Amino acid sequence: MRRRTTAVLTAVATAAALAACTPDGEPGEESSQQTEVAPAPETDASDADAPETAATDDEAATGSGEVEQTTEPEIELNTFQPIETGVERVWPEEIGSLSDGDNEFTLFGVHRLDEERVVVTGKVAATASTTIAASWFEPGFFRPRGGYEFSRVALVGADEVRHLPVRDADDRCLCSLSTDAYPELEGTGEAPAWVVIALPQDQPTVDVELPDLGTFEDVPVTELPDSNDVPFGWTEVLTIDQVTREDGVVSALTTIANPGDFQPTFMLSQHRFSFPDLEGQHCFQGLAAYGGPTPTGRMVQDEDCHRGALPPAEEQITLDVLVADPGGPRLVLLPDAGLPVVMEATGEAAEGPTESLRTYAARSEQAGATVEEGEELMVSLDTEVLFAFDEATLTAEAGETIAAAVAALDGQPKRSIVVAGHTDGQGSAERNEVLSQERAEAVAAALEAELGDGWDIAVEWHGPSQPLVEEAGTPEQVEAAQARNRRVEVLVP
Repeated sequence: MRRRTTAVLTAVATAAALAACTPDGEPGEESSQQTEVAPAPETDASDADAPETAATDDEAATGSGEVEQTTEPEIELNTFQPIETGVERVWPEEIGSLSDGDNEFTLFGVHRLDEERVVVTGKVAATASTTIAASWFEPGFFRPRGGYEFSRVALVGADEVRHLPVRDADDRCLCSLSTDAYPELEGTGEAPAWVVIALPQDQPTVDVELPDLGTFEDVPVTELPDSNDVPFGWTEVLTIDQVTREDGVVSALTTIANPGDFQPTFMLSQHRFSFPDLEGQHCFQGLAAYGGPTPTGRMVQDEDCHRGALPPAEEQITLDVLVADPGGPRLVLLPDAGLPVVMEATGEAAEGPTESLRTYAARSEQAGATVEEGEELMVSLDTEVLFAFDEATLTAEAGETIAAAVAALDGQPKRSIVVAGHTDGQGSAERNEVLSQERAEAVAAALEAELGDGWDIAVEWHGPSQPLVEEAGTPEQVEAAQARNRRVEVLVP
């Protein structure tokens, strides 16, 4: 593990390096481009005949005619350079591993970010094929394009509530996002994995659940260790050399190194996961700035960002990555494809541009009721618990689900709610329209009976017209998507 001193930045011209990137992102050609070193200034001929001068105080102190050089080395941005000695992928200490033969997850820890949230850290292994990455999505949240997210995790504490990954208005989790494993690794690669989950501070230990894989029991909640060197991607190392905060922007001097003999085939822009506010910016966007449960900073628009490929074997590249400042005194940097980085930042904290700040809502599930607490309160009720197939009469088990929804609603000050029924895409549109209406009315009646007087309850129904997720993928993924799409939502507007 290396610790680099802060270096003096030089904004060198990068036109040659950028031009060397092929449209298809093949890294081989760019690595041959080297920035020319400026020749030393010529000595004036008259200097040779100049008389010797008395030694300066510094020269006298060192006993020589040379002044000791204290200038730190310069760093060239956006160009491939020979890798520094001693760079290696070093993983944190392990708590344990779970495997089903195809998927394998190794847990490093559950770490407290602030009073409201923790981050679960570990690594995943490509033990079967390059398509295995799809297995790490939270059930019902699979996206068939754009890489994978590590969100198949829940935490269960003494409250017996399942605490789920936080998500934003576009349903994206605050978690590690990555490409599939390089096919050339042939199932031997390992990638960092992390996910942020809202968890009350009075939970000193938790069970870490990975659906279909297993559970780590009684895992202690600890502090996040300080580190500025972390494994990144499937073979690389990421180092945050320097962090500054100015005018609502966090500038992170970021080095990505490839210490092995593997030749990657991906562009840096593939670590971006298509955030809507940066759709046209095809450069490295794989860094988030966390400052608390307030909005998290994502990449800001940067016309000078690097659009090249990942570094070839035994080379590295340093980027000046710009991220919206979330504000607040403590800053944790979350690389999309690396482990969390904690280090001191210079400058003043100030909330950054709104378009690059994303709010991630706390989510929890109990008895078939998923509560999402963000800018609005939303309770999504699982129709498989509430109703039998193609029926709109509440089951005997529905009472616990209704009670969980009532507890969430009673805990907030507003007394106006909307109950909306939804179905999946199976069956006829006409039948689904009627079914969503009848189910919404049944839930509204049950809530009215439990909540009592003083509530304004409106009822809506939408059939299959407002799916939460595309019903695509493997048969198991399609089934999970359909289960999520058929729901009754209770919204506090």
